[in-house]
Amino acid sequence: MSAMNDLDLQLKEAENQLDQAKDTIQSIRELLSSNEHEASSDDGQPKRNPVEDKVTVRKMLAKKSAEGYTDQVKALLHKFGAEKLSDVDPKDYEDLYYSAEGLGQ
Repeated sequence: MSAMNDLDLQLKEAENQLDQAKDTIQSIRELLSSNEHEASSDDGQPKRNPVEDKVTVRKMLAKKSAEGYTDQVKALLHKFGAEKLSDVDPKDYEDLYYSAEGLGQ
């Protein structure tokens, strides 16, 4: 009878391990599925870092200001609804950069 109890315990242990493995596999599938969804919604464009973008835009604005386009730089900021760069919405950094780059051309 003891051998039957041992076998029963081993079977229950195996069932528990199998259930844990199934849960792990399901979690991995869900993770992969969400990653595929995120990758397909990226439109193939790399993620942008607003902090780096802000530094880049600030450099361009400073350059244009040093070239004598200070009034135009201020007008650009006003066009984007801001008094200073920190007031500009990060989604507008790219447009602001290219607008500033075109000053004087």
